Amino acid sequence: MRKYFLISAVALLAATSANATTDYAEVTARATIEVATTMDCTDVDFGTIVVKQNNAASTVTMDADMGKVYGDGDILSIDSDETFFSCNNGDGMPITGIYLSFPSSIVLSNGNGGEMTVGFSTNGAESIDAVLHIPAKVQSGDYTETFTVTYTY
Repeated sequence: MRKYFLISAVALLAATSANATTDYAEVTARATIEVATTMDCTDVDFGTIVVKQNNAASTVTMDADMGKVYGDGDILSIDSDETFFSCNNGDGMPITGIYLSFPSSIVLSNGNGGEMTVGFSTNGAESIDAVLHIPAKVQSGDYTETFTVTYTY
């Protein structure tokens, strides 16, 4: 009886696989690569800022529309040659802020655990404003960070 059962099972499997169908598809993988050229941007350099000892949270604004850098809060002095942040294309033509893509804020650090933020905005205009947010009781030192600006046209 077992012998006939095994023969039946083998016959059933053979019949099932003989009647199976296989579907297939040919798929195309595709990628488009564009190589970005470099453009020139000024550094966002707030200069040397002197704050009161045990300062309260303060800000330094780089106002492109007004063409000046000014501070609020416990800022004693700002020594900066920069008045705005800008970029030029490869031909040296200025690129207006509304065509640039950049982060809304970045975090600067001094390598010793001190951090502060810079916020960016275009105010819907052609210029780019930057605001440095200095925390209370800030540590002295050089604060830096690098970020990417893109121009899509």
